[in-house]
Parts: sequence; C-alpha cells; structure tokens
Amino acid sequence: NSADIEQQLISHSKFHSSIQRSPEVDKAKFELVVSPCLSLCQKMSHGRSNQLREMQQIIEAISRQIMWVNVREEEELVFDWGDKNIDLYIPKKQESYSKLMSDLEEKEKDLNKLKLKVDSLLKNPHPASDKIEAYMDTLQTQWSWLLQITKCIHVHLKENAAYSEFFKEANEMYNKLQKAHENIRKKFTSDRNTPLENLLELLEGLEKEKERIMENKRQVQHLVNKSKSIVRLRPRNPEEEKSCSPVMVQALCDFKQDQKVILKGNEGILKDNSQRSKWQVTGPGGLDMLVPSVCLLVPPPNSLGINMANKNEQYYEAILSVWNQLYINIKSLISWQYYVQDLTRINSLTVTMLSRMRPEEYRSILKSLEAHYSEFTHCCHGSEMFKDEDKRSIESQYTGAHAHYDRLLVQLPVYSEKIYTLVKKKVASVTSQSLTELHELRLRLEGAEAGLTQHIHICLAEDGAHDCGLRITQLEVLTHTHTDRIYLGVYFTRSTTAYVGLGLCMVLLQSVSRAEDIIKVHEARLTEKETTSLNPAEVGDYRSTLKSMRAELEGKSAVLVSMETELGKAVHWNGQVGGAFHRCDVDLSIYSEQVNQLSDRWRRIQSQLDSRLRDLEGYLHLLQQYTTTSSVLSEWIGATRQKHDALQATKIDSITALDEHLNQQKVLNSEIKGKRESVVSVLGDTDACVNSIKDYELELASYSAGLETLLNIPMKRTMLQSPSTKLTEETTLLQTRYIELLTLSGDYNKYLGELHNNMETLKMRNTRIDLLEEELRLLKEDIEDHNAKNSSLEEALVRYRLELSQSQEQLLSVEEVKRSTALQCSTTQDSLASTRGQLKELQEQVTRLNSLIEEEKRKRRMADERYGEQQDEHEQVLRRRQKELEQANWAKMEVEKSVGTQEREAERLRKQLEEEEQRFKELEQELSKTSCLIQSTETQYNKIEMERDALLLKLKQTNQDRARSQELEEELNHMKVSLESESRIKLCLQEENEKVCIKDFLYWKGQYESKEGEVRQFNSEKEKMERERSSLKTEIERLMRELREVEERYKSSLLITQTQFSELTSVRDSLEAELSKLRERPYAFAKHTQTDESGKKDLDPATLVFEGVRKMVTAKQLLDCGVINKVTYGQLLNGQKTVREVSVDIKLNLKGTGSISGVAVGPQGKMSLTEAKRENILSEDSAILLLEAQAATGHIVDPRANEKMTVQEACKRGVVYEEDRERLLIAEAACLGYRDPNTTKLLSAGQAMRKGLIDRVTALRMLQAQESVGGIIDPVLSVFLSKDAAMDRDLIDEDLYRALNQRPECYLDPDTQLGASYVSLKRRCKAEPTTGLLILPAPEKPMTVNGLRGEVSVTDLMSANLLEKSDMDQLKEGKLTSQDIEHRLRSYLRGSTCIAGVYNEANDKTLSIYQAMKEGLLKPSTTLELLEAQAASGFMIDPVNNLCLTVVDAYKRGLAGPEFKDKLLSAERAVTGYKDPGTDKIISLFQAIEKGLIEKGHGIHLLEAQIASGGIIDPRHSHRIEVVTAYKKGYFSKEMNQILTDEGDNSKGFFDPNNQDNLTYLQLKKRCIIDQKTGLVLLSIKNKKEPPQPITQKSTQRKRRVVIVDPDTNKDMSVKEAYDNGLIDHEMFLELSQQECEWEEITITTQDGSKRLVIFDRKTEIQYDIRELLEKSVINQSLYDQYRSQMITLTQFADIVTSKTKLDGRGLVSYVCFGEH
Repeated sequence: NSADIEQQLISHSKFHSSIQRSPEVDKAKFELVVSPCLSLCQKMSHGRSNQLREMQQIIEAISRQIMWVNVREEEELVFDWGDKNIDLYIPKKQESYSKLMSDLEEKEKDLNKLKLKVDSLLKNPHPASDKIEAYMDTLQTQWSWLLQITKCIHVHLKENAAYSEFFKEANEMYNKLQKAHENIRKKFTSDRNTPLENLLELLEGLEKEKERIMENKRQVQHLVNKSKSIVRLRPRNPEEEKSCSPVMVQALCDFKQDQKVILKGNEGILKDNSQRSKWQVTGPGGLDMLVPSVCLLVPPPNSLGINMANKNEQYYEAILSVWNQLYINIKSLISWQYYVQDLTRINSLTVTMLSRMRPEEYRSILKSLEAHYSEFTHCCHGSEMFKDEDKRSIESQYTGAHAHYDRLLVQLPVYSEKIYTLVKKKVASVTSQSLTELHELRLRLEGAEAGLTQHIHICLAEDGAHDCGLRITQLEVLTHTHTDRIYLGVYFTRSTTAYVGLGLCMVLLQSVSRAEDIIKVHEARLTEKETTSLNPAEVGDYRSTLKSMRAELEGKSAVLVSMETELGKAVHWNGQVGGAFHRCDVDLSIYSEQVNQLSDRWRRIQSQLDSRLRDLEGYLHLLQQYTTTSSVLSEWIGATRQKHDALQATKIDSITALDEHLNQQKVLNSEIKGKRESVVSVLGDTDACVNSIKDYELELASYSAGLETLLNIPMKRTMLQSPSTKLTEETTLLQTRYIELLTLSGDYNKYLGELHNNMETLKMRNTRIDLLEEELRLLKEDIEDHNAKNSSLEEALVRYRLELSQSQEQLLSVEEVKRSTALQCSTTQDSLASTRGQLKELQEQVTRLNSLIEEEKRKRRMADERYGEQQDEHEQVLRRRQKELEQANWAKMEVEKSVGTQEREAERLRKQLEEEEQRFKELEQELSKTSCLIQSTETQYNKIEMERDALLLKLKQTNQDRARSQELEEELNHMKVSLESESRIKLCLQEENEKVCIKDFLYWKGQYESKEGEVRQFNSEKEKMERERSSLKTEIERLMRELREVEERYKSSLLITQTQFSELTSVRDSLEAELSKLRERPYAFAKHTQTDESGKKDLDPATLVFEGVRKMVTAKQLLDCGVINKVTYGQLLNGQKTVREVSVDIKLNLKGTGSISGVAVGPQGKMSLTEAKRENILSEDSAILLLEAQAATGHIVDPRANEKMTVQEACKRGVVYEEDRERLLIAEAACLGYRDPNTTKLLSAGQAMRKGLIDRVTALRMLQAQESVGGIIDPVLSVFLSKDAAMDRDLIDEDLYRALNQRPECYLDPDTQLGASYVSLKRRCKAEPTTGLLILPAPEKPMTVNGLRGEVSVTDLMSANLLEKSDMDQLKEGKLTSQDIEHRLRSYLRGSTCIAGVYNEANDKTLSIYQAMKEGLLKPSTTLELLEAQAASGFMIDPVNNLCLTVVDAYKRGLAGPEFKDKLLSAERAVTGYKDPGTDKIISLFQAIEKGLIEKGHGIHLLEAQIASGGIIDPRHSHRIEVVTAYKKGYFSKEMNQILTDEGDNSKGFFDPNNQDNLTYLQLKKRCIIDQKTGLVLLSIKNKKEPPQPITQKSTQRKRRVVIVDPDTNKDMSVKEAYDNGLIDHEMFLELSQQECEWEEITITTQDGSKRLVIFDRKTEIQYDIRELLEKSVINQSLYDQYRSQMITLTQFADIVTSKTKLDGRGLVSYVCFGEH
C-alpha cells in the first residue's frame, strides 16, 4: 500500500544519502579515485529511488481511479428505479447520465494515458510489475463493470421514461375524455321547447363533436397497444404488497457471483428485494444469488397499465354511446317539430279554405304530414324525449288530424252542393216542406254516421285485449240503439266487419302476450351466463340445459304459428272496412311490427341455441384434450422433480457411484428435453381453448348487446372473469415449472460433469502422490546406505589421524635442528629487508605516475569523444539543412514546372482561342454564302455538292490521324449512302419541284438556325475561354506568390543554417582551446567543468509543449521522432528559442498544408462538400471521399464559417449528414488512431490494415490524403511525419511505401468521375486570400447525348468502353461535337436491329407483326415472342412508316392489341429498368432475374433479343453496351454469360413460322431480309397458298412454360418456386408440372430395321408411338394430317394425344430406343 511504499522511500532515501555524503565518498571524489563498485552502487540506489517513486505515483494514480470508479458505482447501485417520484427523477437522472457519460469519456483518456505508463513500466521491467499489473487489472475490472452498469442505466432510463410517458398520456387521455363527456352533457341539452333552428344547430355541432371524439380513437388504441410493452416498477418497491404469483425479473447484463452466473437476457424469480442495492434472485438452474438491482428489470406485462388503457377504451365507448343517445334525441325532436308544423297547418284548414285550393295542393299537405310522421316514428326509437304515452298521444293527434282532413274532404262536395242549391233556389221554387224534410234527413244521417265512425275507428292502448272487449261492447250498444232500418241498412255491414275485426284483434293480442312471455323467459335464461367454465362436467351440464331449452322452444312453436295466423286474419278483416269511411278500422300497424319483432327474436333464440351448442361441443373437445395433456404433463413434472431432488440429495462417495449417478442424471435430462414437444402441444391446446373461449364470450356479448339495442333496455353487467385468464396463468405456471426443471436438470448435469472431471483429476493426483511416496521411501533407503558408508569412512579417518599425530612428533625433532640454523640466517635477512623497503617505495612512485598518465589519457579520450559527437551532430545538421535545401529546390522546380505547364496551357488555350476565332470567321463566311442559296433549287443542289466535296476534302485531310482513320472510313461510307439517297431524292424532287422547294427552304432555314446556334455556342465558349484565361492569370499570380514565399523561406533557412554553422565552428574552436588547457592543467580543468555544470540552469522539458494535429506533443517527443534536432532541442532548453518560433519552422509537421475545404460557387461564393452533394454539384461518391480525406487529415472544415471541427461536432451542427457519421468516424480514426482490440493501443492506418481492421484500399486512400497535406500522421504523437520516418516508426510498411510513391488514383475527378489522386485535386484548388482555405472549382456540366430514353453523359459512354480518352480530349478541344458522337454510336444510343416486321412474299407487302397475325400469317404465340423482343430491345417498330415508338405509342397506333399490352409493358421494363421492391432503385434485367421479379427462362430470351439487336441495354444510363463489357461490369454472372453464349436447345426460344424450327433470336434474324428502302430487318413469310413441300422432320422440339405470379410481390416464378413458397398445394404442383413440358418429335429405329415416329416429353420422359395411336384409334388420320401439314403445332398435337389417352383410360406406351434419334 501507499504507507509501505512511503516507508520504503524514507528508508531508502537515508541509505542513498549515506552513499552520497559519506566522508569516504567525498575523499574519493576529491582524489578522483572512485571505485567502480561505488559508482555502480550509487547508480543502482538512484534507480531504486526512481522505481519506488514511479511505483508510488502509479499506485496512487490507479488507486485514485479505482476510488472514482467505486464512488460512481456506489451512486448507481443505491439508486431507486421504482415508480416513486418518477416524473421528478427521470429528467434529473437523464442529465446526470449524460454528465456521467461525458465524465467517462474524459476519464477514458486519463485511463489510456495511465495504461501507457503502466505498459512502459511493465516493459522495462519494473521490480514491482506483478503488483502494478494486479492493481491495473483491478481497475480494468471495475471499469468494465461500471460500463456494464451504464448500459443498464440506459435501458432503465428508456423503459422508465416510457412508463412515465405512458401513464401521463393515459391520465391526460382520461381527463380529456372526461372533459369531452362533460362538454357533450352540458352543451347538447334540448327538450320539446327548444326551437327548430337551435335544434338544427345542435345537430350540426353534434356531428362536428363526433369528429373530435373520433380523433381520440387512434390515441386510445395506441395506448392499448403500448400498455403491453410497459415494464413493472411497483414490484421494485420493497414496501409493495407481495402478490401470490412469483415476480419474474430479467437480467440487463452479465453478472457472476462465485460460480453462479446470470447472463444478459436470462430470466429469474425475485425472492427478496428488501435491500435497495441487491436483490435475492433465483436464477437459471434454480440457484439463489444476490444480484445488483440496477442489473435487473421487471419485464412486461404491467397489469396496472393494461387496466388503465382498457379503462380509457371503455370510457371512449361510453362517450360514443352517449353521443349516439343525444343524436337520437335531437333527431327525434327535429322530426317532431316538422310534424307539429304540418299538424297545425292541417288542423287549421276549413272547408272554405279547402274549396279555394287545387287538389294537388291539399294532397301535398297531407303527404308532408305522413312523411314527417313516418320519419318521427323512425327517429323516436330509443329516444329519451318521448315516452310511450307521448307516442300514443302523438299518434292520436295524427289520427285526429287525418280524420279532420277526411271530414273536410267529405264536406267539400256537400259544401259545393249547398252553393249549387242556393243558386238553384233562385232559379226554381222548391217547397219549404221538402227542404225541411231533406234537412232533417241529412242531419240524422250525419249523426248516425258520426256515432258509428266515432266507435269503429279504434287505436288500441297498451292493455289491448281489455280495450278490445270494451270496444266490442260499445259497438253492440251502438248497433242496438240505431234500430231504424234506414240507418242499419246503410251501416250494418260496416259495423259487423268492425265487430269481427275487433274479436280477431283480441285473439291476436292474447297470442302475442303468450309468445312474448315465452321469448322473455328464454332470453333471460340465455343472458344469465357471460362465459363458460373450465370444468368439462359443467360444460356438459350446460349443453344439456341448452338442448332441453331448444326442445322446449320447438315444442312451443305452435304459439308462434298461431300468432302469425291470427295477425293475418286480423289484417284481412281490418282491410274489409274501407271506402269513403276508411277511418272505421283497427290500427294494427304497431302490432304487426310487434309480431315481426317477436318472430325475429324467436328465430334469434333458436339460432343462438344452435350456435352455442355447436361452439360448446368444439370447446368441450379442446378442453378435454387440454385437461388430459396438461394433467399428464403436470404429474410428470412433479414426479420428475422428485426424481431430480432425490438424485440431487444422494451422497456420492466414489467415482464409480458418480459415474452411475451421472448416467442416471443424463437419462433424466434427456427425458426432460424430450418432453419439450409435450409442452409445446399443451401450449397449442391452451391457445386453441383460449381462442374458443374468447369467440364464445364474444358471441354471448354480441347477443346481449343486440338484445339490449333491440329492446332499448339497459342490462345489468358485472366484471367479466374470463376463464381464459385462469387458463393462461395455469399454462404459464406449467411452462415455468418445466423451464425451471429443465434448467435445474441441465445445471445439475453440468455440475456432475465438472465433479466427475475433478474426481478424475483428484484420482490422478492421488496416483501421483503414491508414486512420490514410493520415490521418497527409496530415497530414505539410499540415505541409510550412505550413512552406513559414512560411518565406515569416519572410522578410517580416526585411524589416519593417529598416524598423523605420530608423524608430527617426528617432525618436531627435525624442527629443533632447523631452528639453530635459522638463527644464523636472521642477520642476513635484516639487511635484505632494508633493501626491499627502498625498492617498494620506488615501485609505489612509479604506480602513482602511471595512474596519473592513465587518468590524463581517459580525460583526453572523453574530450575526443565529445568533440566527435559534436562533429557528428554538426554533420547531421548540415545533412538535414542540405536535405531541406534540396526539398526547397525540388519544390521550386515543381513550382517552376507547374508555372511552365500553366504557361504552356495558357499558350495552347490562346492558340485554341485564335483557331476558334478563325473558325468563327469561316462560319460567318459560310453563313453569308448560305443566305443566298434559297433563291432556286438548282443553286441549292450545287451547294449540296460543294459541301459534299468539302466534306470529302476534310476527310482526306483528317485521314492523317491514325486514331480516327477507321471512324472516318465509316463516315465516308455513311456519306456515300447518304449521297445515293440524295441522288434518289434528287430524282423525286425533279418530279415534285414545288414540294422540294418548300422542304429545302425549311431545311436550309433549319441549317441557318443551327449555324446561328453554333455561333452563339462559340461566343459562349469564347467568353468561357476568357474567364479561364483570367483565372489562369490569377493562378499564375498565386503560384508566383507561393514561389516568392518559398524563396524567402529558403533564404531564411539558409541564413539560419549559415548562422548555426558559424556557431558550431566557434563551439568547435572553443572546445579545442579547452582541450588544450585541460592537457596542461587537469585539476584546474576538472574544477572549472564542475563550476560550469553547477552554474547552468536549463528549462523544464515538460513545459516545452507544441500543438499537434489534434492534441499536444512535447519537444522531447518531437526530438525522438526526428521533427526537431538536438540543437533545436538544446536551444529550447536553454531558452535561446521559444516554442512559437520553432512552431513556425515545423508548421508543416504540426498542422500540414490543409485539405480541400469546399467547392467554389459563383465568383466569390463557396459551400461545404455536403452542400455541394445536396445541390448535386458533386456526386455522392466524390463528396464522401473528399469528406473522408478531411476527417483523415484532422478536421472537418466548414468553409463558410472558416471553422474546423471533429466529426461528432460536424454531425451536431449539420455540416455533415448523420448517415455519413460512421464512415467519417472510421476515416477520423486514421488521425486519432484505430484501437487495437487485443491491447487497446492506438494504431495508424497502415498498422490497422495489417491487423485487418480496414482494407488496403481504404488505408491507401487515407494515407495518400495525409501525405498530400503534410505527411503520414502518427496517431500517438499527432504530428505529420515523412514517409521515411513513418516507415522507420513502423507506421507503414514497404508495400504501402511503394504504393504511395506510385500515386494511385484513390479519389474521383468531379468533372469526369474518373480516378484521380488527391494531390492532383489539390493542385486544381484555389487558396482563399483571407482564410487560406483550399476551394475546389465547381465541376463543369458534362456533355450529354440523346440515349434510348433520356440524356446520356459522355463520361458514361467512356466508362462503357464506347469512347476512348482521346475522344474526350477532342470533345474538350471542340474537334468533336455531340452530334458526331450520336452519329457514330447510333447503334448503341438509338434504334435497334431487331426484327421490325413481316414481308409477305405472296403480295410483296410489308406488314407490322401484329397486322401479320391478324391476317393469319403468324400465330399469336409467335407474335407475342417477336413483339416482346422488340419492346425489350428498345422500341416498338412501325415498319411501314419507319418509326421507333414506345409501347404506349405503339398501342395507340395499333401496332399491338390490348391482349398483348401488359406483356409488352413488362418486356419494356428491360429497357427502362425494373424497380427493386426493397429499395426502389432501378435494376437491370439480369438483376430482376436474380431477384425473382421475372421468370428466368423468359428473361434469358429477352437478353438474347437485346444481344442480337445491338447489345445489352443499361437501364440506368439508357444506352447499349457490349456483352463483354456487361459481363466485366457485373451486369450478369458467369453462369448467365455461358448461357447467353451457348446456342444449345435451352436457348432456342423463338419459332420460325415457315418450317416450325426452334431457333435462337440471332438465328431467326439471319433468316430475315433487309428492306432496301428503310434498312429494317423483316421476317419473310413464304407463299402460304403454295402446296406444302415435303418436310423431313427428324427432331422438332417445342416447350411450354407455366409462369405463376406472386400476388404480394408481383414476381414471376416457376411452378417449383411457387410450390416451395407455399402459393400452391401439392396436387396443383403435380398438375401444373404435367402441363409444363418439352415435347420433341423423334424417329426410332427398332431391331427389325423399321422406323417409328414418336413424340417424347423430355421433362417427364413420356412418349407416344404415332402408328400405335392410329391403330388403336386414339387419334384419327385427319388429326395426324393436320399435324403433318403444320396446321397445328407439336405442343397442340401432344396436348390432344395426352387428353385422349386420359379420357380413354389407356396406359402410356413406352419404348426403348435402339438407334439414334
């Protein structure tokens, strides 16, 4: 830890101080006699100090980072993600999450720096590498865990935000619905007193309100759908009441606790969440573990959200019902108001008013009343404004008004008669007595009539039967009262009829009452239950009840029949009372409607009973099946769980028992896995039962709702507890038990396997231990043997010691003799010792002198080495300066070369401009000559001949150009053909001179206008040349300025080099002087050097920091990579140069020269590359490549704002598109560095390519952009380096080095869309004077020519190998025009050489193909094939008028009929292109075949037609290309290329009508003729009237193809593809396969030498013998003669034979071929 390291530092500092400051060391330094061991010790001590400080710093840094990570981790782990205050914490948490992510990004940079330091320490190696590495691993683990937590936070934020938003929206919707409900209730109130105008306004407002209500429907449904995906947050709250069902949780990331693991996406069961930070969960395998709560999510469904959404939906339906009720109320009031107006008007009528009206007037009044009353009776159903009493009152009012009207009609003749009588009285006299009697008689008649009509016209009340009895009694009394025969004779019949009708009505009412009672009882019994049961017995009992109800209802059907019969009788008798007294009837309309309603309800009950019995029968079968399977599975799960628990509880003592236990567990696990199909079956049965229950409940609810609507009686509803919910829960629980069992079994099986492996390993270890013990025993025995040997040796040693002691005693005696002799020699030795002392002193003096000499030599050698190093540095500086001088000279030469090139280009342009001016003058002369040619026809033709001669002369002159010789020959041939046509025209013009004059006048007028257009074009080109000339002048001036800047830089660098050279010379001289002084006085030299070294004060290298491309770089790093040299580095340390001054010198390495920033628009405008792409100024590919170059060289540039930014900033500010972000980030990594997935180190583009992170093309493109800006970027240092330095630092390899030297064309030229290098594009740019940004000139609009369906760029023609690069140059120079290109490439751009029509040899007449079919020359199938070939080859051709038309135009002109129109439009898409259903991009014919949009065989025939008529059509560029070019461009595959080049039978899809041969389209064309007048290809039809020539038909083959169209994708597919995709069943597949055939006629030679004619189906290998078919009368001779005379085809003949063999029941006749076909 840090304290221990600090303690070690303190102790080592004391030790180091003792080494540095001890008196012995000071004395040794003073005497210059320092031991090498001491120096080594000091060096090691210093290194030890540095290592301890490094370790202390790195451990503290890592510890700080770990503490930071732990703090962040703790903050996130304790956060509550429940539903409390969710609206408050979500925005705060989102803000803190964003801040956390930004902190993590910054912290990641610190960790990367720390990682680099750690890696450098581990490489050295550091003595504490294992400790540092352990700390770093801990940090990495904690960091990874924090990143996992951030991912979980992101999921929680998204899900909780969705939770909060859902409940907000649901509550807002509920409030909105409440407001809408209140608004409707308050705003749309009405009653009978409301005026009609107000009611109409309310009705209009109500309709508008419905529109507003319907707007909520989508939001309500959206909430219902959204509620199913809302997570559950309440179970996260520990205070929440626990439900009986287990709470499932889902892991958001991987988490491991000891040996327990839960992976991302795994589900578990929440056991305890009392702790906020960690929950106890039963994970996979049934193992309990503590998991951080932030890593867990309680997944949907959320019952609270679902209930709330359903509540809103029910509220919405309730509001709709309220609206419906209000609508009915207002509509009934409006119809009542209209009715009241008509009623008032009729009641106000009098006889006098009626007599003044015309009959149609007062009839219209009555019709209006009847219409409005009928509307009222219709609208008042279900209305709350009118009760039954009101309806009866209104009905009586209506009857009264009707009666009043009838009385007036009766009184009208009387009134008229009165008027007539009064007049008559004046004319003739009538006795007053007669008048009086007549008046009395009339009064009595009217009274009797009033009495009868008053009692006979009856409107029955609710108590109909009782009312009928009263009416009958009243009628009897009335009849007995008027006994006068006069009156009874008039009215007896009418009263009798009314009497009988009332009796029948009473019987009818009694029948209606009985029927209604029966119906109500059954309806009540049918509405008792809203759902079914999960008990099969209860379902069976209810079915029995329904059957008894149905039998009971059928037994009472006589009541229904009686009611309908009585109604018919009553209606019949009621119809008898009519005539003028139509009021005398019984109103049966209501009861007729009631009888109909009761009959309908009776039948509804019958149908409901039948439907319920049928549904319950099916449901009962499904329920029994489910009950059986689920109970068996549940019992099996319980038994298997007991087996598993028993196995798991078994104790294992030995490996044999373990093997047996493992085998049992494997068997059990296999059995559990095998039950998966049973679980799936139970789930299927559950789904079937649930669907059946829901359908049954829906039917019951529909019946109840219909009954409620019909009777207008609200029914009491309860909350429906559907058994489907319980069934689903049971199945879910069953599935959960199975999954738990499967997981437990799998985990236990895995545990046993690991245990088995461990026991095997333990057994091996025990065996090894036994072996080691045996070896130990052997070693012990060896040691005992050695000990025995040692004891014997010790005894020998004692014996030898005794012998030695005896020898020593003998030696002592000898020593005594020697001692006496030694005394004599001592005197001599004393004198010799004095002599040796003197000699030793002399040797010491010699040694000291030698050491001084050696020290002097060492110092001299050090001085020489220092001088040599300085001389090497001086030479290196000189070489570097020389290299920079060479580079400057090279740059100057390049500039001079470019200036010379620009001057030559300007000179060429001036010459070209002069030529254009000369050409313009010539054109003016030609125009002046042309203006006088309109005078007469003769002069015009002379002029044509002159132009022809001029063209011939021009051809002769241009013949010298070898590249165009062949083209000119083609033009000459074309001119010859045109001259021949002109000669023919001349003959025709001589016959029609006047017409010719007019045509020639128009022609020469057009020529004159075209010449004027050319003049205008030349003027525009001249102005363009002037602009380019001015731009070239500015470019030359810019280059001159750059040249002057280069020269100034060269001069300044030369001066600096000279100054440095002089300084180095002076330094060398001073060093030589110092060296000489040192030789003379070594001690003074040493003291002087120490003083100088102690007095020098250098700057801190850490403060010398430069700004690189994207980050800071130190001066030491620049020195290491060779950007600055040691001299500059020393000057920086000494303060002689500042960072700013050096930055100017190395600006190219630090910042580069800049990338292409934008595109020029207008004289001074500019736009970014993205804007240029959006405005189609640059192509998409070109723009994205230039943006990649910006990102790879450091920054994305906004030229308008003159700002540089990162890719992320550019995306946020809209400088680049969001869709280009990923691609630009990859390019930006070329500057910032690609991250090594193994070591997380930063890699350059070249290193990333070698690691496989990017491909070679991308790497080369990025490196080329970097090199053109300043050099290869080192992502670690963030500076530009030369290619040599980059290769030395392993940023690029030799392969990339050579590739960059070749200047590959990695980018696109915006003008031509051809390849170009980045340097060439930069040279075309112009630098802005103010900002210095490089702006690319806007590309010129490419020249286009007319293609098949639109304009074609000449660049596309060049990429299609139809034009050469020399042609492009001639187009730029004006030597070629678009008309010349169109004329030369006419066969590729315009018409085709397909079969245009038919030539009938019989009458020498040219016909269109469709006309030939109508005249019987071609069959419809052949006609369709030829017309499809025309449409697929470019145009439909009118051979009579020589016109090329589209399919639509050809159809309008009658060249194709309606039966072929759709097929031809489909074939024409081979020219216009097919649309890819996924991307809507235009694709070619082959791509459509590959994607299945068109059937393969049909598509191949269309491709063959294109090839035979001029080439493959490119639909995107609207021109033809050669087959080889199409294959190289990938327009079709190798297999398709082989099919198209092979002329086998499979490609023979066209039919020769002359001899029935199957041919390819090219072979059929070869049999055609060329029309001499039009040059079109015509199919010649031989004279059909000639007798048929004998044909030897050895092998004739015809195919029939069945095509099926997919209705969803509109794709053509074969029968096999349709069967594989499930569009047809197997029987249809077999039938269509039999219809798809390839019939062939062959001749078989049998063994006896006879020949038989056989037709053979190559697809099904079915064959028929023609002779045998004739002999067995399957076919007759006439049919065979028709076939031989070609009146029917081979396919038609084969179909007839096949159908007859099937009809006759004969078997197929097969033969074996013994000869050749």
